[in-house]
Amino acid sequence: MLTVQKAIKIIDWWINQKKESMEKLKIEWDFPNDSHGVGKTLLDVDKTIIFNLETIRKELILNCRHPKKMRDKTPDGQWYCMNCNMDLK
Repeated sequence: MLTVQKAIKIIDWWINQKKESMEKLKIEWDFPNDSHGVGKTLLDVDKTIIFNLETIRKELILNCRHPKKMRDKTPDGQWYCMNCNMDLK
C-alpha cells in the first residue's frame, strides 16, 4: 500500500534526481557551441518536470491537524489519519 508519506518521499527523490542531472548537464554540455539549442531545450524540459512534481507534492501535503476521532491503526499497528491518509508516529 502506497501511503501519502511514501509518495512524498518518492517525489522528493525524483525532484532531487532531476536537479542533479540538470547540474551535470550544465557542466558537461558545450552550450556556447550548441547551434541547435538542444541543451537549453533539455534544461527547459527538466525545469517543467520539476515544477510539475513540486505542484503534485504541494497537493499531497494537506493542512490537516489529524483530529483524534479521525485516527486509526492499520493491521500491522501503524497509526494513520483517516482524514488525510498520512502516517502518524
